[in-house]
Amino acid sequence: MVQPLYESKRDWQKDFDEYLKENKTLAYMMLKRAEKFKDSDALTQKNKKGEWESVKWSELGDKTKAIAKALIDMNLQPGEMCAIFSQNRAEWAISDLGILATRAVSVPIYATNSKDEAEYIVADADVKIIFTGDQDQYNKAKEIIKDCKSLKLIVAFDSDTRIEGTDSIHFDELITKGKTLTNDAELDKRLQDVNPDDILTLIYTSGTTGKPKGAVHTHRSFMNGIFPSYMRFPEASTDVVSLAILPLSHVFERMWSYGCMTSGVKIAYCPDPKQFIDVMAHIKPHFMTSVPRIWEKVYGTIHEGLKTASPLKKKLFAWATKVGIEEYRKKIATGKGQSGFKYKLADKIIFSKVRAKLGTERCMVYHIGGAAFAPDINEFFQAFGINIIQGFGLTEFFPVCVGYRDTGKPAYCGPMIQMVQARLSDEGEIQLKGGMCMSGYYKKPEETKACFTEDGWFKTQDVGEIITEEKHGDMLSYIKITDRIKDLIITAGGKNISPQQIEVLLGDELFVEQFVTIGEGRKFISALIVPNFIILDDYCKKNGITYNSKEELVKNPQIIKLYEEIVARRTESLGRVEQIKKFTLLTSELTQEGGELTPTMKLKRKAIGQKYALQIDSMYEE
Repeated sequence: MVQPLYESKRDWQKDFDEYLKENKTLAYMMLKRAEKFKDSDALTQKNKKGEWESVKWSELGDKTKAIAKALIDMNLQPGEMCAIFSQNRAEWAISDLGILATRAVSVPIYATNSKDEAEYIVADADVKIIFTGDQDQYNKAKEIIKDCKSLKLIVAFDSDTRIEGTDSIHFDELITKGKTLTNDAELDKRLQDVNPDDILTLIYTSGTTGKPKGAVHTHRSFMNGIFPSYMRFPEASTDVVSLAILPLSHVFERMWSYGCMTSGVKIAYCPDPKQFIDVMAHIKPHFMTSVPRIWEKVYGTIHEGLKTASPLKKKLFAWATKVGIEEYRKKIATGKGQSGFKYKLADKIIFSKVRAKLGTERCMVYHIGGAAFAPDINEFFQAFGINIIQGFGLTEFFPVCVGYRDTGKPAYCGPMIQMVQARLSDEGEIQLKGGMCMSGYYKKPEETKACFTEDGWFKTQDVGEIITEEKHGDMLSYIKITDRIKDLIITAGGKNISPQQIEVLLGDELFVEQFVTIGEGRKFISALIVPNFIILDDYCKKNGITYNSKEELVKNPQIIKLYEEIVARRTESLGRVEQIKKFTLLTSELTQEGGELTPTMKLKRKAIGQKYALQIDSMYEE
């Protein structure tokens, strides 16, 4: 029997206090790890030639110190703000740690942010120095620095970025400068004087309902999230690799990556989710964080490919899937399963081949979060030996739930980590308390006060349920999110409808690129649908449908009928008031640039409603 990873009688607060005393802060801890793991690979990524290259732990430590020394020489003071405006890459982590080593504050900006979105954060946080990824991000920063009183310097990661003026420098030049400086004593003083309650970062919320707010996290709150999480992974070591595909600007990827590095785990960077399959095949990660959308599309692609498979292959795949799901459910119920003859045969002829094709042969745990994940899709991947577990957390309070080993529970997030408490309000809202909570919103006391209860619990705005059950000798708690208070649709008839519960049903549909549930204050539920025009074009060719433009295509009766059938089939499980009565096919994708999506790809429902008001109103005309 698997032994419990932690005993209920353990004094977690005492152990955390000792951990914090030893490691002090994130930067201090990582520099200690650089000494410990010096000859092992810390980070890996593709270079400009498309070749994979790695950064050793010793190099990570040297560059982190060089960045810190250079920033100190530039008179960066403790508590001052530095931003990182870039895609995922090794330089992101090195700069982040270099900033933190000076006792300054690191402020991430999503790589996809517009100039105006980035400028808002720079101004709100009084950013002094900004690190940029590619030429486009540098150009935006160059525009921002013209009118920003606080911003003094731009550091360009790429050596081939065209920079100009005395307010810009290349990353390599900064490191070279840092290595020649003799201010080691000042750096060491800052590292020794550092306080766990120093501000570590401002992480700006995605801004689905207004201007982003900077959640203030200290070294203590970040390490409070890391400590109980990484304790669940004693198998983590320098032989293990985690793939960073979610933006490091997001608390999920950033904290998970640093948690992994605590144990020497190598981090591989994927700067563009479109490279997902190729990168997976090369890296074969043990760990990863991602969003459901990625796996929904993989699921859809697998089943679309089966349509052209031979009858024998279809039959074998269906049989293997049935066996796998039955064994997985047995394992969940009894703790035993996925070891019988039928499962081993299914694994040999089907599952192992799928895992090899996807690059998931070494999967320990792949964490997902940020949106609902259909339990049948989760079960499908579990049946195939791909351990995907749904986690939970918020920008303001992270993490709450972290899955490990075989503790996943489809439809639920979890299990919850130690050192966090959860309760339900009378209205069913999930409320949280724990040291990983933010200190508040930067310069926004009223907004800070509004997100806490009178007795100090953080209000998540999520409605759900909490259950507790015994597994492997531990009592584990799980959270199920059923609604998002701000997103709830209240129809003209007074019915409360959860749009996410509808939208998740279309998540793996290859013919649908994006789906938005509509119905606030309306007589019935409708939808805006962005077709996957690549898949749709292939369908048209196979069925002799010709068209001259997307506008013409979405009005074609055959195409409308196709989507009517898809929507009806996919939503047949919904109650009568939740059924999609009408829909409109859009010709343009919803984007962050267009104002319809946040940097984390969440829907800005109010903005979408305003932008497509005419199309929406037309669906409700008598």
